[in-house]
Amino acid sequence: MKSKFLLLLLSIILLVGCKNSSNKKASNLSAIKNNHLINQNKIGYTDGSKLKKLNRNSIFNIGSIGKEFNAVAIMMLKEKGLLHLDDKISKFKMNLPEWSNTIRVNHLLQYTSGLPRVEWRTVKNEKDIFADLRKIKQLKFKPGSGYIYSINNVILQRKIIEKVSGMSFVDFIQKNLLNTSNMTGALIDPSSENLQLAKPFNNDFINDKPMDIEITGWVHPTLSDMRNWIGSLHSGKLISKESLAQLFDSYSKSSESALGVGKFENDKLSIHQHQGSSFNYESFIHYNVKEDLSIVLMTNNKNFKLREIAESIENITKGNAFSIPQKSVYLTIRQKCYDNVNEGIQFYKDLKENFLDTYNFSNESELNRVGYKLIEKHQIEDAIKIFKLLISEFPNSANGYDSIGEAYYLNGNNDLALVNYKKALELNPTNSNAKEMIKNIREK
Repeated sequence: MKSKFLLLLLSIILLVGCKNSSNKKASNLSAIKNNHLINQNKIGYTDGSKLKKLNRNSIFNIGSIGKEFNAVAIMMLKEKGLLHLDDKISKFKMNLPEWSNTIRVNHLLQYTSGLPRVEWRTVKNEKDIFADLRKIKQLKFKPGSGYIYSINNVILQRKIIEKVSGMSFVDFIQKNLLNTSNMTGALIDPSSENLQLAKPFNNDFINDKPMDIEITGWVHPTLSDMRNWIGSLHSGKLISKESLAQLFDSYSKSSESALGVGKFENDKLSIHQHQGSSFNYESFIHYNVKEDLSIVLMTNNKNFKLREIAESIENITKGNAFSIPQKSVYLTIRQKCYDNVNEGIQFYKDLKENFLDTYNFSNESELNRVGYKLIEKHQIEDAIKIFKLLISEFPNSANGYDSIGEAYYLNGNNDLALVNYKKALELNPTNSNAKEMIKNIREK
């Protein structure tokens, strides 16, 4: 009875947690404890037409989780003595500028190289990325002294793997990682016409437009494939425990490591979490080492609830109290903010006044996402207004002051940028980005 009740609760949390306001859903769930499948559930459709339902063979774009494969490949080559983490990337002869003599392999893994973010408005393929890299005259900061989560680091990792192994990145990953991990359903760069590929769609059931960016090397797994990947990664089948721990080494507590987020207790890994998204795809993996509990969630209808769903699932397996995830503020107000930021802010206030318990007003990242999306759209002054709202809602948020500091800096207002970076550092003395930006602004 207890087992059946547990399965029922897991199904309910997936069903309710993956809904939006119009009863729309699309998600695959897998939960394993002590090598025993607790639940595997498939809810929703392969695309916005609602003609075909998701199944156990459905494959998904897993966004940033896909970066784990190149990181593990780097460590495999390191363990074979074919490269070292302190090797300068100029060693691999990629025809890059002088700054390649200052960046080491480990900087690429930790996103501390100083390389800027990719300009997606003009970049369409890897050739464009390398063309832009070769135009860079100066890095954003001295390698190892700051953090920028840029795919430029990932592209260079993959090129190094090719240079060292003598194989294409795709062939190396297929042979040494996917085959070894028994990821038999996973495909690398599947065609958009592949019948097993779940197509992403929004909450109005409108499919995403086909991507016009051609960057190869992305693994699209099934639920079973991701479970097998977690098992191989943490069993020592691919790399040693020491190498695994190195990949969890991050620049700061608020920074992503090569494998997402790793939490340690007494120098032993206790939790591995990684979130990835791409357009309306989103995936989340959670592995509790002590409990030997792995949770895999993948959706083609992103609503930024997977982390909360995973937390609720873990609480259910432990017999603890759990909550149903709330609706995303970010997804609800973002379009209004893009069109007219003042109307978007008023919409936010109206929602909070009338639907306080329905939407997730307790998570500062909801507003922070809106602000950074506005920055991406080059609506810097609008972003500043959102960050001001964020600070008024979360006055003790170091991240809020750091964000508005960046917006002021991008808008050319160094005085206000400095004031806010100082406040961010006051609230969080370990904020390395604020330290570096204060130093840069003072030098200017």
